[in-house]
Amino acid sequence: MNMFVEAELSLPLAFDAARQALDDAMADGGLVAESRRALDDGLVFVMPVGPRGSRKPAQEVVVRLLPGRLVGPIFIVPLRWELVASAGRLFPALDANLELVAVDHLTSRLSITGRYEPPLGRLGIVIDRAGMSKVASATMNALLQEISARLVGR
Repeated sequence: MNMFVEAELSLPLAFDAARQALDDAMADGGLVAESRRALDDGLVFVMPVGPRGSRKPAQEVVVRLLPGRLVGPIFIVPLRWELVASAGRLFPALDANLELVAVDHLTSRLSITGRYEPPLGRLGIVIDRAGMSKVASATMNALLQEISARLVGR
């Protein structure tokens, strides 16, 4: 069973400036502050993720990005992330779209919408409903906050 997760926030940047900053961040490996280039070909990074304020340390994930493209008024960056550690089999991979859209001439909206399939069959679905979905939402919000800080700081 697929589970869905989403988050969004406003950026104090005009759409063209936000789009350029996102393109630049993807090109130089600086999409998030702690990211480091993992492979030379393609847009692949290793980065720590986890909800802000969590007492647990962040998990390292491999993030694969496809080049962004303009679809009507929306700039879309498809992405996939998976845990690096061997325990990753216990955690789902996330397939998502990072989207940027103009709100007005001074503001843009950055959002992420994705899907994942909980591991462990029916037990995984029960665990997800009991709280993992909240962790996934908090993680998406933290990711957008980190990306926003990078884009606005450029």
